[in-house]
Amino acid sequence: MNFIILTDYYHPIVKSGSIIIGDLASELFQQGHKVTIVTFVEYQNKAFQLVSEDGIQIIRIRSVTRDKKYGRIGRLWAELCYSNKIIKNLKKIQNIHCEAIICFSPSIFYGKAIRWFKKKYHSKAYLIIRDIFPKWTLETGLLKKGLLYKYLKGVERDLYSSFDVIGIEAKSDLEYFKNYGLKNSIKIEVLNNWGSDLGSIDDYSISDNLLDNQKVNIVYGGNMGDAQDILSLVNSIDYSILEQKAVILLIGDGNQFDKIKKTINQKNLTNIVLMPTIDRKRYLSIMSKADIGLVCLSKKMSSNNYPLKMLGYMQLAKPILASVNKNNEIIKMIEKEKIGLVSVASDTKSFNENLEYIINNEAFRKEQGQNAFKVYKEKFTVEAAALQIYEHFL
Repeated sequence: MNFIILTDYYHPIVKSGSIIIGDLASELFQQGHKVTIVTFVEYQNKAFQLVSEDGIQIIRIRSVTRDKKYGRIGRLWAELCYSNKIIKNLKKIQNIHCEAIICFSPSIFYGKAIRWFKKKYHSKAYLIIRDIFPKWTLETGLLKKGLLYKYLKGVERDLYSSFDVIGIEAKSDLEYFKNYGLKNSIKIEVLNNWGSDLGSIDDYSISDNLLDNQKVNIVYGGNMGDAQDILSLVNSIDYSILEQKAVILLIGDGNQFDKIKKTINQKNLTNIVLMPTIDRKRYLSIMSKADIGLVCLSKKMSSNNYPLKMLGYMQLAKPILASVNKNNEIIKMIEKEKIGLVSVASDTKSFNENLEYIINNEAFRKEQGQNAFKVYKEKFTVEAAALQIYEHFL
């Protein structure tokens, strides 16, 4: 079968979405399918480039810059152009075959392009949703119910209405989509997140002293935006619990990064280390030597999700220490499967109690980590996700 996959980012860009879509594409290719990736890059000389990498055809389209120095307005403008750029550039390319379309969202600006693909190739389309946008911006206070929010909701509806199947990541979000008023012909289902192919993990030398082999190492790797609200967590930790026993390493980027850095400096926090995004191989080396994986979601959120970083921790048999929004589905999973400790984001006392317990109990950490790996293998593999998507196109 010939697949076309639309995604904001793709290799070599280091983003969680680009990594898992790379793994999905590789898995489909390994199963004998032909895969074409349509994605965006900045600062490319040509309007588009078509290359083949590891058997997968990749069309990289030059986008309006999404550089964070232009802020959210710059990113919005770039995404507004997605559909028109896809259509304009793919009209110039011959011999692109398609029997199945997959689109990875967080971006909601693919509706026009999807309808063009479906008309041109007479094929079905599957949408993978991992952030319900713009819903989460309202919850975190980034947007208010004004004209911009109303416009984005209209774009969201246009996107959803263009697909045959929509895969969401949590059962509890089914109600949101049932009440959305979409056509009955559009199927909504739960598509579990999947872990990435780790490959061989290089053995960096204790990763430039970022980890302390005399202490318990707690690592967070991922976005540091308002949806995660790492800043609130940094401000709520009882650092006397860490003392000479543990260190927290925060790796990533996002609009809270500079505020977190400022807080660390102002409080002279010596047991917390902050660093920007690093290449994947080095990150995996660090994570493989860590003792605990940290998960954080803003208390303002109401959505349910299984952060990709969490699956990465589970894949490496690391216990989870989580602080997440109230009623999030992962609370029950962590408790039921015994893969770590979790507290509600607003409950500082509970988080610090969990922090102290997991630092001081090595046997508990190992047991929970082994449980986490087992659950990952049972529920969150790319093989299972690829098969589930593929079956809709038969």
